[in-house]
Amino acid sequence: MRAVLLTLAGCAIADPSLVGDPAQSEAVAAISACPAGQWCVETSPVAGTLLHGVWARDASDVFAVGDSGTILRRTGDVWSVMASGTTNNLRGVWGTGSSDVWVGGVSGTILHFDGTAWSAVTGATSDVDSVWGSGPSDVWFAGSSTVLHWNGTALAATSLGGILLSVSGVSPSDVWVTGENTNLHHFTGTTWTTVNPGAGTSTLFTVLALSASEVWTTDFMPGNETVHLIGGKWVTLRTNNVIFNSMSALAPNDLWAAGGRSIGHWNGSAWTIEQPFSNNLWSIATMAGNAWVVGSGALIGHRTL
Repeated sequence: MRAVLLTLAGCAIADPSLVGDPAQSEAVAAISACPAGQWCVETSPVAGTLLHGVWARDASDVFAVGDSGTILRRTGDVWSVMASGTTNNLRGVWGTGSSDVWVGGVSGTILHFDGTAWSAVTGATSDVDSVWGSGPSDVWFAGSSTVLHWNGTALAATSLGGILLSVSGVSPSDVWVTGENTNLHHFTGTTWTTVNPGAGTSTLFTVLALSASEVWTTDFMPGNETVHLIGGKWVTLRTNNVIFNSMSALAPNDLWAAGGRSIGHWNGSAWTIEQPFSNNLWSIATMAGNAWVVGSGALIGHRTL
């Protein structure tokens, strides 16, 4: 199938590798160059759709998902619509590489991309809001009150309570989930334990594990908007009432977060906050000198770091 380029002044041409790809639709949008150190909007090939999740393999291969079964892929300098095979709202995306990408969404929607096409994975019935894994045979999905684990062959479900919104980890035996009215839950290889990080509320919006001894989470309590496990203790840190619902790290002292209309950056000692877009932001991803954020109104934001 021939890719059709929406021509934009000063933009690059479509990646010829997309031509003939059965997973791509004909809606594509080229990307203008963006000066380093600032946020720019990358034109989306869909209009108005809420984009809820983003994951980057590298600087030239990025996936974004959203409402009505929307899956977008940035290959080189072009964003393209992919054929997802569903109209369900999609919420989370993660992968090990370009031929192993997972997406979760409402009503038990789980999709897998093998490098050629998306296919549905059966066995889930609850909503999926977040996806994370340590490898092709260790993928975790969190949503509703349930955590699902893919072992390379099948899904297994564990009920933890609350409304789960986020999953992250560092290995098959070190996995964290959190959400509304549920605190943190930590999997250590055999059992789940409940952890209260001391934020003042049991509702936590996202979790990001950097190592076995360093974990971040966020909530809405003034003065305790981020909570950091470091040195064996949970430490609360202010963001001036900005509430983050997504976090991504390039290093322990180079952490990026998004929520509401704000983007935050942790430099190892303090948070700085900026509002480069007027859209509500839902997900942020970082990879090797780049950061992407997605949100309402089909927003795709990019920053060269």
